[in-house]
Amino acid sequence: METLLIILQAENTIQSWLTENWLVEILNKGGWYIMYPLLFFSIVSLGIIIERLYRYYSVPKENKANQILDELQDLLNRFGSVEPIIQWCEKNKGVLGYVFLQILKRFNFLVVEKRPILDMRNELLDTGDEAAEEYFEEFLPVVNTIASVATLLGLLGTILGMIMSFDEIAKGGKGDPAVVAGGISVALITTAGGLIVAIPSVIGYSFLKRRAMKLVKYVEPFTNHFVNLILKDLARFSTYKEMLKTAYRDGVLNKEEEEFLKQKRIELNISDEEGKKLEEEVLKSLGYK
Repeated sequence: METLLIILQAENTIQSWLTENWLVEILNKGGWYIMYPLLFFSIVSLGIIIERLYRYYSVPKENKANQILDELQDLLNRFGSVEPIIQWCEKNKGVLGYVFLQILKRFNFLVVEKRPILDMRNELLDTGDEAAEEYFEEFLPVVNTIASVATLLGLLGTILGMIMSFDEIAKGGKGDPAVVAGGISVALITTAGGLIVAIPSVIGYSFLKRRAMKLVKYVEPFTNHFVNLILKDLARFSTYKEMLKTAYRDGVLNKEEEEFLKQKRIELNISDEEGKKLEEEVLKSLGYK
């Protein structure tokens, strides 16, 4: 019995809150078909703004970023491949992990294409900038769209409210101030609701956009350092190994191919000792002695 009374009291409290709450009253008065979408848009916009601010202020400071680069260089020196670095990037969901992962994916593709080192560097730098912009500006178009749609929804509510007013006047045959005031009240509520959602969204979008542009510039030196780190050894060796595979496709080298490989070692700054070691690896992978 006591449990039933508690349940009934809770239901009455909830019902009283829904009927007497000023916010619910305004939402219902403005029209659920306008006000509740505006409420939903306001929650989405606020959530995105908070999430973006958290992400922006979670960007590692310069000392931390340099520590990350040192850690990645250590992985590169120990394993001599990008696979451990890819695994690190997949585990670390920050901006550096995201940007570096996109660079490494593009790097693997460019190696297969046998691109020159300079072309690889330019494309990897562009990939890093695009990845940083994508990371920082994610969901920002949604906030911008909500600002525009909220304003239009408020205007729609205004038009519908005025239509209601004129329709009641037409039915009554004369202008009843109470009827006209009711329609205008609805129109003003929806207009105010649209502006209440749109104004913070516009301000939030403008602030976040400017902040994102600054952070892209902030991350750029670390991206450049990482690209140079990758190209310093991996790109040179990977590119030369692909050239060796092509030259040794029939198991032997002619004089033209020897001269070509010699020129490429000079271009890629690969010593004779390093070239010999890479040649042995390629011959072994191809099944030649």
